[in-house]
Amino acid sequence: MPRVEYTLSFENYLEMTGPRSKVPRYKPALTCALVGFCGIATGYGYLHIWPDTKTIIGGSLLGLGLLATFLALVLGFLAKPKFFRPDTALLEREYVRSHADNRAIEFDEHGWRLFWYEGEDVRPWSCVRAIHELKTLLVLTTETTPYWLPKAALEEQGQLASIKALAEAALEKHEVLFAVPMRPGVLVYVVAQVFHYWRLQLQSRVLWYSLATLFCYWIVASNSDAASHSDWLVILVPVLFFICEILYYVRNYFFTNWSEAAREAEIMSDCVGYRTDTVRWIVGYRLLSKCRESPGAFLLYFEPSRFHLIPKRGFSKPQAAQFRKLISASHSDRT
Repeated sequence: MPRVEYTLSFENYLEMTGPRSKVPRYKPALTCALVGFCGIATGYGYLHIWPDTKTIIGGSLLGLGLLATFLALVLGFLAKPKFFRPDTALLEREYVRSHADNRAIEFDEHGWRLFWYEGEDVRPWSCVRAIHELKTLLVLTTETTPYWLPKAALEEQGQLASIKALAEAALEKHEVLFAVPMRPGVLVYVVAQVFHYWRLQLQSRVLWYSLATLFCYWIVASNSDAASHSDWLVILVPVLFFICEILYYVRNYFFTNWSEAAREAEIMSDCVGYRTDTVRWIVGYRLLSKCRESPGAFLLYFEPSRFHLIPKRGFSKPQAAQFRKLISASHSDRT
């Protein structure tokens, strides 16, 4: 049985952790929004408190506020994600505390045995659910645990190709029934996002839409000259907010790096599989909490608030029916 002894380096740990978060840079947009709000409030207040003075002052403040608000909307849509990583000293402490121990892995055609700290972990190859090849690491993942193996140590012993082949063979034992393309069209993507978030956050969204409508209605209705035309706001304001929400999803679609996503979904009898240039993974139907269908896609929920989107356009009618049957069978097996 081959045995490879290794110690994860700090470079390996940096690659393991990767960027801790991915947050759009909204600071410029928030600044413009704050300036816009102050300008609109000041201009509106000036025109109502001193209506007989120079209206150019209030009008200028109001126009500046509207311009800044529009600019904030544009900057918000164009904001790109920014990755965050803790400082090096914190990462070094985490590395020394949890990942600097001497480790070893033994494996054969049946499974592997990993020695770390004062214990060991034995797993058969059948429990492999993902293979992720990073720059310095080969990651084997089960349903619960990732196993980080430095490629340099495996290559030094001539075992990198062997362990990869055994892991890939374990994934290939799941029979592929058919494959469908994964990248959705913009309309399918937007409809799926609206369908998902309105089902997940129905009460909060209705509340915020209602508050925004009442606020705009109050502002217009407080002006006696415009009060007779304020009824249309009850319909127009929610429509405008909904259009902004749709534009936000359109923005997300075009900002997504689809080259890093899986190109196809492999439909199997007991799981669904995905593959990118660096990762191959499968997820069993038994882990599926629910399955929803939007007009153009299947939404697979393996977590309560996140879903895998599989467009329907790649399915033939018999394949779609077979897929639904596989999903319903997995639910009936658990009940």
